[in-house]
Amino acid sequence: MENAQLLELAGLSEKEALIYLDLLQNGASQTGKLCERTKIPSSHIYSFLNHLLEKGIISYKLVNNRKVFLASTPDALANLFDEKEKQLKTEKSKLFEFITQLKKVPAETPRLNDFKYFHGIRGIKSLYTEIMNYWHPGDEYCVASAPLESFRKLEGFFVEVVHKKRIQDKVGLKIIVNNNSEKFGGIRKQMPLTEVRYLGIDTKTEYGVLKDYFFMITYAAEPYGLLIKDANFAGTYKTFFGILWELARK
Repeated sequence: MENAQLLELAGLSEKEALIYLDLLQNGASQTGKLCERTKIPSSHIYSFLNHLLEKGIISYKLVNNRKVFLASTPDALANLFDEKEKQLKTEKSKLFEFITQLKKVPAETPRLNDFKYFHGIRGIKSLYTEIMNYWHPGDEYCVASAPLESFRKLEGFFVEVVHKKRIQDKVGLKIIVNNNSEKFGGIRKQMPLTEVRYLGIDTKTEYGVLKDYFFMITYAAEPYGLLIKDANFAGTYKTFFGILWELARK
């Protein structure tokens, strides 16, 4: 990551970061020199300088009644980042409070199907987040024909989020892994409350069952998934899973 991009993490705009780095490197400067070196038009430079002055990371002095701008010590950037961090915590707190309020809004009466479609990697993460919200201590869920692509694209999320919470919540897992994913099956075998078997197939789709919930995910170029709450669906695919489980090797 370039220096200017790192400064943007502290809350500076691209042009503000450019000006600050220029002053730090070249020392005290008048606006003419700043415009010349940064290629920022003189009609815009004062707006950026005023923002930097407000943020406390540059200052100025008068020389022959003309402003000469100086970069503040880099330690000022840490203070600026601390302020941004506090702001983010405040915004996060407000968001979580709003989410809590939204959960209190009465849901619509369930219709024929409780069916949801999830698109992309973020969508698949949301699907698993919903599943985690549905399980309770002592539950067990099953996943069949977990493909290599699922591990390649989401292994960090599975290990650090899904399984970490699953084990903490004392939820069991039976998983059938494709033969080309034995490395990841081995990782699962080391986890508590987990049984792993292998099947000699190569798919890009997996399905799972948790209580009355059935989910199916395909890991094509752009993954997508389906989550259905239906006791008949879940029961039927749980039976299919049992057949595959007996065929799979330990």
